[in-house]
Amino acid sequence: MGALKDESVSVIGVHGMGGIGKTTLVKEIARKVKDKLFDSVVIATVTQTIDIEKIQNRIAELLDLKFEEHSTDVKALRLRERLKKEKRVLVVLDDIWGKVDLEEEAWDLFKKKAGDCVECCDLKPIAKKVVEKCAGLPIAIATVAGALRNKRLFEWKNAL
Repeated sequence: MGALKDESVSVIGVHGMGGIGKTTLVKEIARKVKDKLFDSVVIATVTQTIDIEKIQNRIAELLDLKFEEHSTDVKALRLRERLKKEKRVLVVLDDIWGKVDLEEEAWDLFKKKAGDCVECCDLKPIAKKVVEKCAGLPIAIATVAGALRNKRLFEWKNAL
């Protein structure tokens, strides 16, 4: 609860063996903070086989957002715009299976999703900072990288 109240904290991880009550704990905390610390609380399940579109649709549903688009990139932009309308929103991504090391695996995943353009001299420093902001969360890395694929330098700077 203390971390949720701390404005400098943007990502909190809860991890442990399966069946010990992580999901129950997080759902109870989410229930307690809704309307007190956060205007909206959104809980989406990631699962072992990541389905970005399913996660996007679940978040949109909880935010009363209807998608007409089919592209995950466009949906990501619409979700971002919708989330920016909230003063404080808690997004819970449950059942994340993979751990991503920020220095090695995260960069490889990001590069795979965003394309080799991230290796160019102008873009690489910004891309590295974007990966850091994703805090090692595979779904965040894949979603952000996909949204920035084939975008121009100023769009990367805006995203950062």
